[in-house]
Amino acid sequence: MYDLRSFLKSLENNSEHLVRVKKEVAPKFEATGVLQKLEEQRKYPAVLFEKVKDSDIPVVSNLFADRERIAMAFGTTGEDLNRVLREREANPLEPVMVEDAPVQEVVWTGDQVDLTKLPLFTHNEKDAGPYITAGMLVGKDPETGIRNVGIYRHMLQGKNQIGIHLAETGHGRLIFDKYMDRGEPEPVAITIGHHPLVYMGALSFVPYGVDEYTIMGGYMQEPLRLVKCKTVDLEVPADAEIVLEGMIYPGDTAMDGPFGEYTTVYGKVRENPFIRITAITMRKNPIYLDVFSGHIDHQLLGGTPRLSTIYRTVRAACPTVKDVYMPPSGCCRFTCYISIKKRHEGEAKNAIAAAIGADPFIKLCVVVDDDVDIFNDSAVLLALSTRLRPQGNVFVIPNAKTNALDPTCTNELLVTKIGIDATKPLEGWPETVNVPGAKDLDLSQYL
Repeated sequence: MYDLRSFLKSLENNSEHLVRVKKEVAPKFEATGVLQKLEEQRKYPAVLFEKVKDSDIPVVSNLFADRERIAMAFGTTGEDLNRVLREREANPLEPVMVEDAPVQEVVWTGDQVDLTKLPLFTHNEKDAGPYITAGMLVGKDPETGIRNVGIYRHMLQGKNQIGIHLAETGHGRLIFDKYMDRGEPEPVAITIGHHPLVYMGALSFVPYGVDEYTIMGGYMQEPLRLVKCKTVDLEVPADAEIVLEGMIYPGDTAMDGPFGEYTTVYGKVRENPFIRITAITMRKNPIYLDVFSGHIDHQLLGGTPRLSTIYRTVRAACPTVKDVYMPPSGCCRFTCYISIKKRHEGEAKNAIAAAIGADPFIKLCVVVDDDVDIFNDSAVLLALSTRLRPQGNVFVIPNAKTNALDPTCTNELLVTKIGIDATKPLEGWPETVNVPGAKDLDLSQYL
């Protein structure tokens, strides 16, 4: 069974990956203060807050803050994560419907609906209020019936009202616009709390028209169980912790923000649509999942699933690509490292062009040789320092499209993008120092 509980159980007795806080914490700043303090010490465990003030529901946060922990969810290691991600994404599985679901053990409708009973965190100092940050929103194209799942931020605006920020270029925005153009309300449902692979699937960087529920099944290697919603015509994961059902009506907008984004800065105040919640369903003893916005938890969650599409696109242009990575130092969006086994001069530039074309968020792309560990910023910086010959190997793309959350973009959502070929020339380059036999040496025999 793939659900949030089973994954947390797998982390028990491993303090590197899960710690419990038994002391009651306030949902405003105190809980996230604990997370930030851990981050400052370079510790990134998932944290289960057993008691949150004014709520009976425990909260787990920081679940995605460690690449090795994400790999554990796939049953692999960080070294093999990208390969496993690609292989499973290429083998999607259709979901299956069930009649009875754990997520509908408790149902609130009408006057029972009260979002303030959920332990929503206020994460950062200037956030406009509490936000739902781990909500997977499902919508359905009114013309084709195709489902789409994505993760958006939702500001608490009342007992039965939350905001929604839909990125201008996202698939969720496309569906929303279709409903609004027709003058019809959009039914939506928001899932909070499930296995990490379900979240990875929600953010998989697949073309419009691909049902993310099938990608989730591919990641899990078994069909995702779905159940019909109670008040809207949609399907949601049966083994989730909490589901919110609701409607977005034409003309319904409210001011939203500021909010601490994955960019590590506050996004501006915007006039966004809002959702009228028609039902809250949950398990009898639910666990609320939070994403620590503006921090590595937020960044790795969003960046990791994007790597498969970037790799596939780069491989079409440069068949000897070894791997790709979007590091937290670039918010897991703006910077991309690519390693290749170089055969011809100019290959690195083809790889750069492919990557920037594949993902509009990338604005700095660095290509290195296959002996450079792209998962280590220091190794990439060393390659830049000792292998980069700037003349002819650095190029600039002005006025390229980006995302509205990029703090460097213009009002037209344009930025300048940079590509850097930091590979060695094929001939006449000094050999890198190496100690023979060190790679296979067992330190336990000496220390």
